[in-house]
Amino acid sequence: MDISTKIEGMQDLTSQLEKLETLAKQEKLTQNALFFASKPIVDEIKLKAPVAEKDYYRYYRGSARSRRKGNPQSSRKLIKPGTLKKSVARKRLRLERSVGVGIFIKNKAFYWRFIERGTPNYVAVPFIRPAFDQYKEKSVERFKQRYRKYIEAVVQRHSLESLNVSE
Repeated sequence: MDISTKIEGMQDLTSQLEKLETLAKQEKLTQNALFFASKPIVDEIKLKAPVAEKDYYRYYRGSARSRRKGNPQSSRKLIKPGTLKKSVARKRLRLERSVGVGIFIKNKAFYWRFIERGTPNYVAVPFIRPAFDQYKEKSVERFKQRYRKYIEAVVQRHSLESLNVSE
């Protein structure tokens, strides 16, 4: 008695597995999924960021060079409320073996740490950590949802470039 088996589609299976492997190595798609996932956290931080009630002046001492020359030009600048909200941003991070997205506050609103953590004379008003704690599970689910679309596109033999994954 002679038994023989013939497996069909092995070449197709191998090519699809190779496509899935290249999908995992495509940093741009992973970063796009991370950007999509981090959006609720960023939106909540911007929503909860405290805003000054009215315009205020910020005072500058002038440059060190002008002070050395004996011509210090101190100045003041009128600042409109909302600088902290506008300073919340996301940035692509290139790590050694992976990619990431960081949420950060731009230097213009350097005072965020005093608001978030407080000072000896100012009570802390946290707005970053509560937003992260509230939306971290949702962000993970959004990442899974976006990456699932990429995997389904590979399985259904669509090109990833033609996949429309806009928010």
